[in-house]
Amino acid sequence: MADNLARSLISTGAVRLLSVTTTDVAREAARRHGAVAGAAVALARGATAGLLLATMTKGKERVTLQLVGDGPLGGVTVDANDAGEVRAYLKNTSVLVTGGAARRVKLASALGRHGVVNVIRDLGLRELYRGQASLLTGEIDEDVENYLRSSEQIESALGCEAVLSDSLELVSSGGLLVQAMPGGEGTPFVREAQHRFRTGALYEALARDPRAAQDPAQLASAVLGDIARDLDLLDIRPVRFSCPCSKERVLASLAAVSEDELLAMIREDRHAEVVCNFCNEEFALSGDELSAILQEKRRGPYAVS
Repeated sequence: MADNLARSLISTGAVRLLSVTTTDVAREAARRHGAVAGAAVALARGATAGLLLATMTKGKERVTLQLVGDGPLGGVTVDANDAGEVRAYLKNTSVLVTGGAARRVKLASALGRHGVVNVIRDLGLRELYRGQASLLTGEIDEDVENYLRSSEQIESALGCEAVLSDSLELVSSGGLLVQAMPGGEGTPFVREAQHRFRTGALYEALARDPRAAQDPAQLASAVLGDIARDLDLLDIRPVRFSCPCSKERVLASLAAVSEDELLAMIREDRHAEVVCNFCNEEFALSGDELSAILQEKRRGPYAVS
């Protein structure tokens, strides 16, 4: 079953609930970046958190989420939109992260406990919304939850988990975001959800219940129990790993390079190779293509139709 995200209200509208399954998303991100074991878990949790942030509302929105820490992973960057498309990368994918099958991988020592969470929200308006908070634990979901409370002033509980097999391959991945609605009485629900996330309910549901790992509504019920009893499902949408990079975009980006740098590429290397950070796709440009960019640059602004 493909990955999906469900948006719901519970307790007569006092609480907003988003639940998502991201197993295919996580596996594709790990495959593209050659991430294994705990590094794959970090990619999975980051992508899950980014999707949940980007799909909080119905409006067209794109979210860039970045967690930068002082640990060997360096950081994770995620780009997601409300259409359910997400891409993500780690600064250092080869880091060995402790933890594995039959237990939750701890990321604190790999990501670090000192650093920042940066969030950029693009609502399709003239200006972007930018927010920041300090890293709290280095566990990604706990840090993004802290960001929502401290920077966006939203009472939130966020859980993002990924399960590894005995051979340290990704078995399942998913997450839940529970938020108190303005003017409601949802705070007790949010705190109970937070307790369940921190005591392993989400991890256990993904690891032990195949239905929960494949269906976001089932995942919410398995984790939250009575909290999700009066679930009012608003919509379900598919989610997937997607990167809009292309050779045309690469050509356009190289048009911003200085003439001296372009000349150096042409004279010394006679070609250029550009790798997309998000999807690891490589684009090769010939000397003739670089020369064409240089000529266009000298004539005026380079544009790609």
